[in-house]
Amino acid sequence: MTVTSIVFENWRNIAAARVEFSPGINVLWGMNAQGKSNILEGIYFFARGRSFRGARERELVRFGEPFARAALSFRREGYGSDTAMEAVLPAAGKKRLTRNGAPLSSSAEMLGSFRAVLFTPANLSVVTGGPAERRSFLDIALSQISADYLMWLRKAVRLLAERNALLKRAGDGERVSPEEWDVYAEGLAESGAWIAAYRREYASLLSRAVERYFAGMTGGAEKPELTYRSHALPEDAEPIGLLTNPGAAERRRPDPGPLYEKLRANREREIAAGSTLWGIHKDDLLLTLNGREARAYASQGQQRSFILSMKLGEAEIARTVSGEYPAVLLDDVFSELDENRRRYILDALDAEEEGSAASRQIIITSCEPDVIPGARASRVCFHRVEGGKILEGGT
Repeated sequence: MTVTSIVFENWRNIAAARVEFSPGINVLWGMNAQGKSNILEGIYFFARGRSFRGARERELVRFGEPFARAALSFRREGYGSDTAMEAVLPAAGKKRLTRNGAPLSSSAEMLGSFRAVLFTPANLSVVTGGPAERRSFLDIALSQISADYLMWLRKAVRLLAERNALLKRAGDGERVSPEEWDVYAEGLAESGAWIAAYRREYASLLSRAVERYFAGMTGGAEKPELTYRSHALPEDAEPIGLLTNPGAAERRRPDPGPLYEKLRANREREIAAGSTLWGIHKDDLLLTLNGREARAYASQGQQRSFILSMKLGEAEIARTVSGEYPAVLLDDVFSELDENRRRYILDALDAEEEGSAASRQIIITSCEPDVIPGARASRVCFHRVEGGKILEGGT
């Protein structure tokens, strides 16, 4: 999957610009606050359906303007023409999304068309932060490669919000029928079992990839591991193969029983707390290094190598499941890495698939153009970014 171009109008500090990208490595370079990350934000918007910085959509609109617009063209591997996606975000009112000119009803409908893996320095919080950071990592990665996962996740989020409201009303003395409690317990247990099964399988695939990439970066002296812990699945539950063997889902469904029983047995505690205490919204992805929790015991360098390995693994799994590589977006990452780690990451991402002429696309932001080490720099496409304007080359 290759971004061919993106066009902006009134997007952040970009009044009007068009950026054309090549397969392989592309570098957006310039001083801070010139618009480099805004370009990546616009590209990734079409992969995730929202800003990776957590900004509200009206905050993407250039100050004083009535709307922001971004139009992405990308080419899928094996296709002879581009797919065109457009987002028009008004300062007030309803956004407009289209794919090849056809309207899309929501950001969720856009997900899965264009796939990208993003790494920013803020992603270190996946290792150092709390369980919500790691669940979010899994949700973003899985939503891009599985429409079924996104369906179950949206259902679970809706049911959880409704059940929490019901718990609060029950805590205030409102009578709730046993049948109504059961409807929510059954719905959350079913969606939770599917979500947990997807997450556990993904964590298993990712753990193997992280071990390999981490060894490549650090010399293999340490062993990283990822383990998904869930309220919805027993620890000894066997993988179903939802990602690697989708047909298995028709033959064997995850068991909603464990979570259903927890929700039934602990209802009074949840009424007292005013919220649902058991479910996939409480699960965690445990990251360990040599058997010790990486968040607490890994050095800063080890933590950085861990998240870099996770992002490389995310790209690899996307290729395995979807059949093509996602675009890889690296936002101001290389400035914090030594040359050996830069070279290793580029070697891992820039390698061509055996028997294929397709090249993986990498788009990097940097304050300096010399961020690419060695002879590889001679075949990089450079764009200088200054004051919201894009200048070709400039090296």
